[in-house]
Amino acid sequence: MLPVKVAKQGNVSLPVIILAGGLAARMHHITEKIPKAMIDIAGKPFIHWQLSMLKEQGIGHVFLCIGHLGEMIESYAGDGSEWDLEITYAYDGDKLLGTGGAIKNIESFLPEEFFILYGDSYLEISYALTEKAFKESGKKGLMTVYEN
Repeated sequence: MLPVKVAKQGNVSLPVIILAGGLAARMHHITEKIPKAMIDIAGKPFIHWQLSMLKEQGIGHVFLCIGHLGEMIESYAGDGSEWDLEITYAYDGDKLLGTGGAIKNIESFLPEEFFILYGDSYLEISYALTEKAFKESGKKGLMTVYEN
């Protein structure tokens, strides 16, 4: 089982963009045939744990930006109903777009405010409290750093 769950702290209105399109070059011996999000962790693909945690935190909509072998992620996660989430997919296409390019690629579908999470991150924080802090700050962005 993954780490202890953080209790949900209210409702979260912002969607989450998960950037899961990279080649995972440092893990090439594993990711040559599967994307990093599909690597088995405790009997299930990593994306399962990530989506489960986001749902437990009150997230309702996830944008999955996928590239390298992304069809495997889409085939596994589907429409998100297993997690009671809405999942929207965006493919990089023939050329990997990187962090900024992947977000720019879906810009017309995004609300003005959103979370961004890397496809290999399990950021176990209170998303509701983070959203509240962001909105109360009046700033254009907020970065959350999790000491591991």
